[in-house]
Amino acid sequence: MQKNIQTLDRLYEDQRGIIVNVIGYDHDGQRVIYRRRGCDWECVAPLIVFRAKFREVK
Repeated sequence: MQKNIQTLDRLYEDQRGIIVNVIGYDHDGQRVIYRRRGCDWECVAPLIVFRAKFREVK
């Protein structure tokens, strides 16, 4: 099984006002890959959950 991950570089804000950097989107798993500022590891959230809890920072 191959991963179909689109590389991104976008800023989003969670419900508490914390900024995260979205670094990718997994099309096959419909998951958003992001990194919190100051963290060395990546976080992953299902697209439906991410849309409910984050908004794009312009």
